Amino acid sequence: MTPSTTDVPPLPTPRTRLVGREQEVRTVLDAVDASTQAVVTITGIGGSGKTTLATEIVRRLTVQFARRWFVDLTRLDRAEDLAGHVCHRLGVRRGTTGPLAVLEEELGRAPALLVLDNCEHLLDAVAELVGSLTAACPELTVLATSRRPLDVPAERTVVLGPLPVTGPDGGPGAAVELLVERARAAGADLSADDVAPDGPAAAHLAAVCRRLDGLPLPIVLAATHLRTMHPAELAERVERDLSLPAMRGGADHQRTMAASIDWSLDLLAPSTRDLLLRAGVFVGTFDAGDCRAVCRPDDTPDEVDDGLRELVEHSLLTADTSAAPTRYRMLAVVREHARRRLGAGPADRLAVAHRVHLTTTVGVTPSSSPFYTPADVARLEVVHDDAVAALDRAVRDEDAAAVVGLLMALMRFWRVTGRIRFGLDHTARASVGLDGFGLAVVHLVRADLERLLGLLDDADEHVRAGLAIVRAGGPAAAHALPTALGIRGDLLSARGRHDEALALYDEIRPLYDPVDRPQLHGVWCANVGGILLAAGRDAEAEPRLLEARRVLGGQPPVWLAGRVHGHLGTLARRAGDLDAARELVLAGLDELAPFGALVEAAPLVDELAAVLRADGRPRDAEECARAAASMRRRVGSTSSRHDGPGEHGPDIADVTALVRDVRTAPASADALTAREREVADLVAEGLTNPQIARRLVISPGTARTHVERIRTKLGVSSRVHVARWVLERYVDRRTR
Repeated sequence: MTPSTTDVPPLPTPRTRLVGREQEVRTVLDAVDASTQAVVTITGIGGSGKTTLATEIVRRLTVQFARRWFVDLTRLDRAEDLAGHVCHRLGVRRGTTGPLAVLEEELGRAPALLVLDNCEHLLDAVAELVGSLTAACPELTVLATSRRPLDVPAERTVVLGPLPVTGPDGGPGAAVELLVERARAAGADLSADDVAPDGPAAAHLAAVCRRLDGLPLPIVLAATHLRTMHPAELAERVERDLSLPAMRGGADHQRTMAASIDWSLDLLAPSTRDLLLRAGVFVGTFDAGDCRAVCRPDDTPDEVDDGLRELVEHSLLTADTSAAPTRYRMLAVVREHARRRLGAGPADRLAVAHRVHLTTTVGVTPSSSPFYTPADVARLEVVHDDAVAALDRAVRDEDAAAVVGLLMALMRFWRVTGRIRFGLDHTARASVGLDGFGLAVVHLVRADLERLLGLLDDADEHVRAGLAIVRAGGPAAAHALPTALGIRGDLLSARGRHDEALALYDEIRPLYDPVDRPQLHGVWCANVGGILLAAGRDAEAEPRLLEARRVLGGQPPVWLAGRVHGHLGTLARRAGDLDAARELVLAGLDELAPFGALVEAAPLVDELAAVLRADGRPRDAEECARAAASMRRRVGSTSSRHDGPGEHGPDIADVTALVRDVRTAPASADALTAREREVADLVAEGLTNPQIARRLVISPGTARTHVERIRTKLGVSSRVHVARWVLERYVDRRTR
């Protein structure tokens, strides 16, 4: 064997800057440094940047490894040629011994780094070669890139996921940074002001990256469009169609995202490939049971489990194993490609099976409980995207039963979690092509959501239409009459027509038996008590609310119990018992916090402001009033009268912490540096970290560090407390 310097290929030189992978670089370098780690494999879906990361690693290991080789296996088709191909790329000539012996001799002479790029199509052969080489060469480190692990001894796998769209400080993440950088390199005219966190293009650029799941290859391909498209136009384009331009040069399977995915699909067994194509029907996450029910009902659970595990190993699915059952997710670009390959006919049949499954698992029936618990929220949270997709498909197919069941489930979820505007938009589309009872449900859901947003005229139009259909439906629609009357009554109460509202609830009362339907009776008492309270009839409201608390106060907690405690707090405040009022309202907020129920929490926070004002705490009261206004803005309400800056306000836990906080003397202004006082003032103005960074011409990371240091020095737990400290310091300066 004789080395041949003329045959030794040059090491690859990074042509572009590696963006957003510093953590992965550190992980790989740490693994290479570990004496027990002979093999490090970078895995990830095609287009995630495995080769780019490996190239950067080689560059950073110049001192540690004087002997380094980079071998691309992309164009190697035959497994039996692997050892000879590696010999050739290392620049060593074979003598009378075979290529494996030659490699063992060359790589065993001294510490060496061997990079094997694009191993997935020759996985068994690569695993065998690497196992032999590392066993024979104790000072050899192998760095491999592959869409699935090699599964050899002493292997450390580093999974390369998508780039984050949003940074830790809430500003643009690495995905957006890559898009901007490559767009500018391609000739796009994007100014610093355009792409700043609060610039006119920021939201559109983030939308593009989010739609592309933060994958580097499709982001780089999409960046070329920005030469001729405004970011808003590109965002609209990728939302509608994920087909992207091809990259010139390079391996065929790395020029387009479609070719990259096809490269992976061709490596799968036919049954596993079919499973992937069928799983493209899911929009969000799914578990093995979902997949079997919708995609492969004739398979055994073990067959589906094995297929999903293989797809994860090929980096075509991601698996969340943090809780049982494991949930799987397919990236959008893979999903769209799978649907195209599956074809229209099979895709339509799968969509029907998907809708039937979602309707069965989350749909609301006449016998469903009116209670809504944190477990209900958690259950629907994980399937929300698929439930919405199933609803939209049911609307297109005019499947009235599915529309009704899904819409009722989603309405409660949207209300509780504050997705009011989102829910209203989808509900409005649900009315197309429906009539009869299905149309009545759509009208009633729209009316309830519109009332919550303060759109009372629109709500009145839709609740009248829905109630008329239900009344005309006779016995077949009788189960919906209490809901329809209740929504109409709530709207009348919102307009101040309390007597008419109570008359409608009096009409509901004979429609159920409190013994047989105690849950429905608890809801009736809560709503009637709230109307009586709004009408100023406190003595009549109290027994209704106490009865509602008795029924709703069991376990598990239900979101309506929070509202009841808020009403009882109002009664206590009006009676002059401020301590009881404060504790009752706080108890209500504690019950709403697990749901994130901002639309229900806002009135309670307003009530808390009234309690604090009466208790001589005007500053805390004003902060609560601002927090309530912020909550209404975040759900899209038109009734908010506060105009504080920023979209991100305090959550429910922030408010309860504010009121419960037992404060010592305010920290001295000397506790903060001049820059920290400047940052604290901007926090008090309501600016986010990216906005503070832009105002002070510092990085968002530096702004975040300042805010965290300020909270530590002041001994407070949230930005709300920082704002309060600033206000108190300002008042103290004015009154000294």
